[in-house]
Amino acid sequence: MSLKIFLVACVAVLMPGLASAQTCFESSIISPIPFMGNHGEIFKLTDGSLWEVQYEYAYMYEYYPMVIVCSTRGRMMVGGKTFNVRQIATGGPPTQSPSAPSTDVIESRIDGEFSGWEGETIFKLENGQVWQQASYAYMYSYKYRPKVLIFRTRGGYEMQVDGVSNRVRVTRLR
Repeated sequence: MSLKIFLVACVAVLMPGLASAQTCFESSIISPIPFMGNHGEIFKLTDGSLWEVQYEYAYMYEYYPMVIVCSTRGRMMVGGKTFNVRQIATGGPPTQSPSAPSTDVIESRIDGEFSGWEGETIFKLENGQVWQQASYAYMYSYKYRPKVLIFRTRGGYEMQVDGVSNRVRVTRLR
């Protein structure tokens, strides 16, 4: 089966009544590894866009899976399973703002030990940036040099630490 026929067939499943595949595209999930497909999981596609799984619990353990995303309907197909998803950041060139970081998505690592957050925790990243917790929450999890993903949301920035299911709102200090 050709890719175009496959894409149209998937669109028919994901978006009944739609005659074309114009609002759907094929991509691959490049992080996290593995992709689980569980509620709240943030994943990155090859174009740099960030998405979040919503209201699903699949426990897939997929490594770099190919996906078909129908962004206007908030649906994605992975390995024959359909998921509810929402886009949280676009890929491509970063936006510029004098008071904000120079990009919508920052990927780095915590510089040294990470033990969670407890109200006003400061996070030093290996890329030289320093961020501070901006929303009150407490979470303990010990890790050494975990990967972090900081991304722009409507209300500011949120930080996702690799291996931690919760996210925390943050502001950049440096």
